[in-house]
Amino acid sequence: MEQRIGELEVLIDIGDAIKRFISTYSGGMKRRLDLAAALIHNPEILFLDEPTTGLDPISRNKVWDEVQRINKELGVTIFLTTQYLEEADSLADRVAIINHGLLAVEGTPAELKRSMGSDIIIAEVGSDTEAATDAVRSLDAVGQVETHGNELMIRVSNGAVQIGPVALALHQRGVEVKEIKMHTPTLDDVFLDVTGARFEKVAAAEEAENE
Repeated sequence: MEQRIGELEVLIDIGDAIKRFISTYSGGMKRRLDLAAALIHNPEILFLDEPTTGLDPISRNKVWDEVQRINKELGVTIFLTTQYLEEADSLADRVAIINHGLLAVEGTPAELKRSMGSDIIIAEVGSDTEAATDAVRSLDAVGQVETHGNELMIRVSNGAVQIGPVALALHQRGVEVKEIKMHTPTLDDVFLDVTGARFEKVAAAEEAENE
């Protein structure tokens, strides 16, 4: 047992804190101690329920490092529940989103983000949104263009490549560009799509069937 505690002391990077009272630990240290306690009997599978909730960003990143180390160095399979989608994106090989107790969607982070489709270039322009819309629609790589006030939402397959041509097309048409930026789909977008619009459509379909 002493040998195992020594191994975990190194793995979880608790250091000299192992000799102090737990009441003196920070929130991050307590979470890392929780990980050590969970690993004391060499489990093959580890369940972590929101292990970083309430931690500051520095402590959260340290716990992330320990979780990744446990998975890679010890080969432990980890089931982790979290409300932080960036945490799931950073740590998970596969992500499952649950809505109302049902498994809504599951896949790798990359697969789930790709399911949202294209990148979006957001251009805030002057008053001539019609000229701006015509300018960007002339580009082959542009899919859909939506206007919201003075903002253009431009869907493209590769935002990093196309943001330059979009800006150039607007400039050549004489459109005043106040700001232009790119939004790449995130797991937050997937979550909102799955738990919001998609389930509203399902509910509407079920309601129609019952009428």
